[in-house]
Amino acid sequence: MTVRSIPMARPCREHSAPLHLRCHFAWLPAFGRDWAILLAVIGAYFLARGIAPTRIQESVWITVRIVDLEKAARIFWEPDIQAWSIRWHAVQEVANFIYAYLHFPVLAAVGLWAWWRGRERFLFLRNVMFISMVFGLAFYYAFPAAPPRLIGAYGYDLGFTDTVFGGNTSVSYAQPALILNEYAAIPSFHFGWIAMAAAAIWVNTASRTLRAIGLVLTVLMTWAIVASANHFFLDMALGGAIVWLSWKIARRLEARHAAARSTAADDDEALAVAA
Repeated sequence: MTVRSIPMARPCREHSAPLHLRCHFAWLPAFGRDWAILLAVIGAYFLARGIAPTRIQESVWITVRIVDLEKAARIFWEPDIQAWSIRWHAVQEVANFIYAYLHFPVLAAVGLWAWWRGRERFLFLRNVMFISMVFGLAFYYAFPAAPPRLIGAYGYDLGFTDTVFGGNTSVSYAQPALILNEYAAIPSFHFGWIAMAAAAIWVNTASRTLRAIGLVLTVLMTWAIVASANHFFLDMALGGAIVWLSWKIARRLEARHAAARSTAADDDEALAVAA
């Protein structure tokens, strides 16, 4: 992706005091515009997600089918993992905290880090997120699904406990009714977007420490999602697959954009020579 470079502090040393100060903050308009667009689209996404029609019977049916698939594949381990995790209240609270409070702060931190590493890196990551939102909304409207924590209320006692919304916790994950959709369990972007952030860290640095942090965050979020009974493994796998596909699409769009710009530049140069 080709974007206009943003002047930073190093070249600013050559200017006089007033221009020096202005040069130091020359990045602000682009920064504000980039993040304003991101926040606006996130807001529109959650609004569209929240107003999806509630089809409870269909949502429960789809969730039961997910359980059947996991049992057939012998990976229906979520009840056992949660039972072990909530045996101690302190461990339960750690899982609730990670699920409720670390998702968007981690995404914001990685986004800020990517922007300062190079604006084009941030824009690519933002494009991946935007593309994944389109896939996510298609699933929320076409295939609504109840999370594990709700399935017991509809006659399917599979051993899950609602640790985040069911009380007995100091963690609050309250959401405005306008954006709340409790039947949007697939795909899981709680997993998918954290995996996206980890991938962004991995490809943008050679630091073993930062790469390890990205992997650890992904593992912790995976555990917290299961321990709080908010998604099944297949929900998370689908979230990860959608992010992977969105990454591929964003790369292809980036390559096409670069090729178009290169062709346009070649045409301009040919016209200049002919003139």
